[in-house]
Amino acid sequence: MSLLGCERFLVWPWRWNDKLKPTMGAVTKEELNSEAVDSATPSPPSSPARQNSPASAGDSLYEDHPEWMQLYEGKSFRVSSLLPPVRWLPAYIRCHLKCATEEDKEDMGLLVYSWHGDFIAGLTVGCMLVPQSLAFAVLAGLPLQTGLYASFAPLLAYSLFGTIRQVQPGPTALMSLLTGQALDQLELFDDGSRIAGASLLALVVGAASIALGCMRFGFLVDFMSHSVMNAFCAAAGVTICTSQLKHLLGISMDRKKYWWQTAWYLASHLSEVKIPTLVLGWALLAFLLSLKAWKTAGGAEKRQQHPLWRWLPVDKNSKSFRALKLIADLSSVISVVIGWLWAFAYRSAGIDSVELVGDVHIDGFTFVVPGDGLESFQIDTLLVSALVMTVVGFLETVAVGGKFAAQARYEYSPNQELLALGISNIAGAVMAGYPTTGSFSRTAVNAMFGASSLLACLCSAVVVLLAVYLILPVIALLPFSALAPIIIQGAIGVINVQEFRVAWRASKSEFLVMMATFSMSLALSVKEGLLVGFGLSVLKTMYDLANPNLAVVGQMSDHSFRDIRNYPNARQFKEAVVLRMDARLSFTNARKLKNFALRAVRVRERTGSKIRYVVIDTKAINHVDLSGCEALEVLAETLHSHGQQLILANLKGPVSKCLHEAGVPAFLKKKGGHLCTSIDSAVAMIEGMTEEAGDENLDIQELVRRVSEAKRVLSAQSPNHIFCGHQPVFSPWKGSAAALDEVQRTLDEESEPSSAQTSRTEKLHDATELADISIKVPLEPRT
Repeated sequence: MSLLGCERFLVWPWRWNDKLKPTMGAVTKEELNSEAVDSATPSPPSSPARQNSPASAGDSLYEDHPEWMQLYEGKSFRVSSLLPPVRWLPAYIRCHLKCATEEDKEDMGLLVYSWHGDFIAGLTVGCMLVPQSLAFAVLAGLPLQTGLYASFAPLLAYSLFGTIRQVQPGPTALMSLLTGQALDQLELFDDGSRIAGASLLALVVGAASIALGCMRFGFLVDFMSHSVMNAFCAAAGVTICTSQLKHLLGISMDRKKYWWQTAWYLASHLSEVKIPTLVLGWALLAFLLSLKAWKTAGGAEKRQQHPLWRWLPVDKNSKSFRALKLIADLSSVISVVIGWLWAFAYRSAGIDSVELVGDVHIDGFTFVVPGDGLESFQIDTLLVSALVMTVVGFLETVAVGGKFAAQARYEYSPNQELLALGISNIAGAVMAGYPTTGSFSRTAVNAMFGASSLLACLCSAVVVLLAVYLILPVIALLPFSALAPIIIQGAIGVINVQEFRVAWRASKSEFLVMMATFSMSLALSVKEGLLVGFGLSVLKTMYDLANPNLAVVGQMSDHSFRDIRNYPNARQFKEAVVLRMDARLSFTNARKLKNFALRAVRVRERTGSKIRYVVIDTKAINHVDLSGCEALEVLAETLHSHGQQLILANLKGPVSKCLHEAGVPAFLKKKGGHLCTSIDSAVAMIEGMTEEAGDENLDIQELVRRVSEAKRVLSAQSPNHIFCGHQPVFSPWKGSAAALDEVQRTLDEESEPSSAQTSRTEKLHDATELADISIKVPLEPRT
């Protein structure tokens, strides 16, 4: 049976079970209902006050597996997910045959499959892509036909491997800018070497994307600061606009390495401006920006209040509005056509000062070896540029595609997106293209025109194919001043000044990071700017971790505890100091907490208070590392030497488990300290209700037991093999067949009375001992 026919899942071949050795074999939900793998942690004896507790000792916490457990189940990896059409194409056909299954409907979400929408959207976006790809090739400093070459193959590849149904990949302004700057840094200036360098760059970007996807590095999207990306995009937009001003002004100049060099040259050569080029370029730019502003003007009410748009169609359901909307969506195509006709009129009138594209390679698609013909280049510069472009391209795709996926309520895989983008870039590399990614503008138009699947990408690819053989011959007479407005329009869209204003009001430190990113991007290149911004954001995060908010809190009338800096009238206990730290307790801030607690005690004692207790409200602490555990022990010992006790209140489950494993509760008990699951219990201890201490110790033990069992059950829910049909086709431990069978027989047993639990646990232990022996056998597949 082929792998494409697999209907079960591929996951990691073994797992660790809490309190047990590595466990082999798939564990089903039915098997989890048994008590075969009950936690070895003994339950504390139930106190009279807790005899009616639903979680008394010996009970099973997950007998019925409530539905909320599904929230914590890991995503299983389907073999068919490597080629998504294997899954969605049959569903697409069934949907149009009116026999869609419930699973098909769940996968579709709110975006119902529509061949009509795919066809219309694909053709429309294809018409947008052709002029944009030509313009973006100019931005990258490459021959115009390279933009079309970089569009066709990525569209085909993404339609086969992508998971975001409305994304339209291809050349973008940001990736074109990065490509051009990378080629400049590699000192590749003639057309032949730049084409070879661009294809090699696309190959390396594709390989890096595939490597990150295979390593399941899709979570990278969460590690790039929003403020850094905004500053990076703003700097890229300014750089792009500045680089295209020479085509709008008619000033002849070579490519400059830095933004400020370009800006200075333009400012110092304004006397060389050519009026015919100026009129043509700025007229087309005004045309494009006006249509874009009208398209995003809002609803009918806002349009009627606008001094200009109220004279244009405002009813979205009217034919005139739809016609104007179509013109706005196809404004790039219209701009190119107008520019070509305008230049023809200039030539007919004898005006030849407008610079034309010139000769274009019109032999059609060619297959190349990426990098062929390059004699030497800086490999470190190439690798750094490729890695930056990999991350930026992935973020750009997920940013726009994730938005539409969330609106339509269908799922996509970030890791599969990395693979899809990698394969798309490799496909473009062998066709003399350059790095590409998902486009903001084209994806938005694709979604607006009703695209419901990646078949729209195939339709767009057909348009590009026709353009290569039908349009390229007439491109030679197109003026650069007709392409530059298209680039500038897209660049203006990524500049968001409002984000800088928000950062200035909300967080001065983030504003400084944004300004550093923006300034470095303009001073050097956007690649260095992004790296600097990323480094600064990491340093800021480390600083925030090392300097958490530490507060002395007091009790309010509603029994809640608030920071006394904000609520100075909050009740302070006569013999106790109550503190709170709003961060995880780790090696970065453990010393700060200890010193703050001791300083708070000294301050209170200076006022004449006799402090006997220090209470730390841990409700904002979700993790404690070993340095944190040691700091708590040192604090407890220091307080004990002064006749004071440390109380940890509002403990969360994972924190309690960590403290328990590190032996902190036993140490605190020796030093007179306590652990409490609630702040009310800590208050009761302060006020002399000592019987609460014994009950709280039982609560902590019960909480630790629950955390251990929950972790065990959740970790046991992952299958462990590749399945075709219902039979495993691969197992990593060839010599462990007997161990697998023994473990499976043990797990398959029905729940038995508690009197037999000891013998069953011993059986499972013996089985896992056998499995442990078999781990030493070399890895070989078995069928």
